[in-house]
Amino acid sequence: MRIKSVWKIIIIGLLIGLLSACNSSAKSDSKGTHEIVMTHELPESFHKHKYMEKFKEIVEEKSEGRLEVKIYPAATLFKDGEAVEALGTGAVQMVWPVSSHFESLSESYGIAGLPFGVTDERMANEEFRNQLTTNLNGYVEEKGVKVLGLLRTAESIFLAKDVELKSIKDFKNMKIRTVSGHVASDMLESVGSTAISMPSTELATSLSQGAIDGVNTSPDGWKDVVGSAAKYGYVVPDMQIFTYSMATDAAWFNELPSDLKEIITEAADEIIVEQWKETKQLDEKYINEVVADYGTINYATDEDVKAWEKEMEKVYAKFEKRQPEAYKEFMKLINQ
Repeated sequence: MRIKSVWKIIIIGLLIGLLSACNSSAKSDSKGTHEIVMTHELPESFHKHKYMEKFKEIVEEKSEGRLEVKIYPAATLFKDGEAVEALGTGAVQMVWPVSSHFESLSESYGIAGLPFGVTDERMANEEFRNQLTTNLNGYVEEKGVKVLGLLRTAESIFLAKDVELKSIKDFKNMKIRTVSGHVASDMLESVGSTAISMPSTELATSLSQGAIDGVNTSPDGWKDVVGSAAKYGYVVPDMQIFTYSMATDAAWFNELPSDLKEIITEAADEIIVEQWKETKQLDEKYINEVVADYGTINYATDEDVKAWEKEMEKVYAKFEKRQPEAYKEFMKLINQ
């Protein structure tokens, strides 16, 4: 499957490259236009697509047409993992995948998912946001990727079919599907759970049939993907905020005229600030809708949050051992 994915990227890159050779030279020379191909794997109804459309509107208007954005939703061009691999081939110039995808390029990128690290309060601080982006950039720039910032996917929620999750003690010996990456797996293992990797399309069936005991997902994932297969939800406030990384092909970006770079960067900043506020409200909306229909939600008590914080020290210790420099930088950032 991996080989097929690589060949798909190569073939699409060659085709787009041939088309660009026919079209872009005339465009760039006569009009100075630059095409931005963006791709994602979610349906157009998801809020990420809406913000991609807003990004398109902003940069095309401010550049007076010198930037032309084409968006390919629902994996019509690439799935997110493939899109990350395609950066640098010419097939795609910008991707906004779940941040854990970039751990395949550099494990240091796992700082974006460290528990109680990237919180809503910290991301409201411009200085924190900018320094975090600088740090993340440093981990992947040698791989040809430029990070513009982090978007908020959602706050993590744990779901279960038969067990009403009320405290950290309920997680022992559970098989829980979570996102990819060492950090997410380490978090579950630290509380006695087993981390399972599984496509989102299989979650509801696997939970119903008992193949897994729980799911680590987002509120909209509960509402639109898992559905009534999970009766119970549990949230540990501020422990785990899932994020998307706004990333570009670094070589492509660096060759742009300085004014277009500024337009793209400013548009990303504008969207990040607005999107973090809105998705926090959406989390509450989706949970309320599920509870009104079929679900029960519990939030960790202050005492339980302290228990989670204690157990998450194991996750930080493992990360420090694997990536000591990244750990040192991140601890300096969150403690400043």
